[in-house]
Amino acid sequence: MEEEKNILKWLNGDMSDRELAAFKQTSAYKKYAQIAQYASDLKPNQLNTAQAYAAFKNKAEAKNTKPKVIKPNFNWISAAAAAVVAVLITTYFIFSNPATTTEAKLAQLTQTQLPDQSEVLLNSGSLLTYVKNDWDKNKREVKLKGEAYFKVTKGSNFIVETSAGKVQVLGTQFNVKERKDYFEVHCYEGRVRVDHGGKKLVLTPGERYRFINGTGKKMTGLPATQPSWTLDESSFDAIPLKYVLNELERKFDITITTQSIDVDQLFAGSFGNKNLDKALRAVTVPLGIEYDDTNPKNIRLYANNQ
Repeated sequence: MEEEKNILKWLNGDMSDRELAAFKQTSAYKKYAQIAQYASDLKPNQLNTAQAYAAFKNKAEAKNTKPKVIKPNFNWISAAAAAVVAVLITTYFIFSNPATTTEAKLAQLTQTQLPDQSEVLLNSGSLLTYVKNDWDKNKREVKLKGEAYFKVTKGSNFIVETSAGKVQVLGTQFNVKERKDYFEVHCYEGRVRVDHGGKKLVLTPGERYRFINGTGKKMTGLPATQPSWTLDESSFDAIPLKYVLNELERKFDITITTQSIDVDQLFAGSFGNKNLDKALRAVTVPLGIEYDDTNPKNIRLYANNQ
């Protein structure tokens, strides 16, 4: 209270020289000395000293109060950190689990050996992928696009995934063919389980499951010991012509166009995979079809009455 009285006396000019000299030695004078400048800038009739002191006191006290602690919002930081962690984990997984890919280009066959010593022969225009690290964990799984002949060593479950269905075995020899609107599995040795469109069945040697044109069928009593295409011959039994022509294109890396020909008519027969002219005649002569091979890369098929 004494300090406040002295400040009011000082502001009003009521201090004696002795009192003023003593007041200037106090911390209160240093604290409020700037009020003198404030007062000097105002006209006498504008200054209400009591109000000025009260306002300045409130301002001074505000400076001495403890600062307000504002807690930062870490939600966005957590979200960003989670995103970074997710990216790092994904990147690590991709680079630490690279996929191994084997491709058989058009007019070629490609053979490869899997980590468990199983052997795979890819037909023309086919692709096989697998992740080696998964095989180290006793997970034998491959993805196939096209056609391949497998000789699988005995061991844990062996899975072949295609866009059309899944094949599972323990140790056997079998052929899987997956083309557009065409899916076929042929067992040559052991037992093969096929999962396709919600249907599950088991194949034994000499049995085949074929799904074509929306219809699936299991066939038995097939005497072959391996696919004919592995011996450079492509064989067909009651297959729509369009699938036979597609195989010709893959085997010889050509383009085939048709004119006034029913490509859904069935074809039963075979063609060799080494000579294009002989292969064309093997397919066209039985069906009464003519072909023009003026451009050996673009073959035109047409009805023989044209």
